[in-house]
Amino acid sequence: MFLPLALSWAAGAVVRLSVGYLVAHGLVRLLGTEARLDHFAWRLGLLHVPAVLTTALTVLAAVRVLPEERRGSRALYLSAALAVPLVALCYGYATAWQVAGIEGAVMPVVAAATGAAVGLGVDRLMEEGEPDALAGSLTVK
Repeated sequence: MFLPLALSWAAGAVVRLSVGYLVAHGLVRLLGTEARLDHFAWRLGLLHVPAVLTTALTVLAAVRVLPEERRGSRALYLSAALAVPLVALCYGYATAWQVAGIEGAVMPVVAAATGAAVGLGVDRLMEEGEPDALAGSLTVK
């Protein structure tokens, strides 16, 4: 029981670190000037929306690695899906608590909750979809 969870957490952590690195070094360093980060709209586009996408990809990677026979248990499914985003959220609070205002306290929770809901929703849609439907639409006739 622990090995599938550990694999899911590892997959989620790898995706979280990879996408987080790409966002931080690719998007924020490229476009995030001090003048832009003074405006909420820029912070939303450069920090919070990418955080939602990062969390969604993290959750999706973690639950897709979880074996099919373990997905029936809600506790295991949610543990696999939400452990890495919750640890990342706690880490963010622990490292930036002295500089976080109201936006810094609320928006990470909103991004984590929204990203988790999107990731779990996409996983459910992928499960409900017919596996041959996509393959059939890609074949050349």
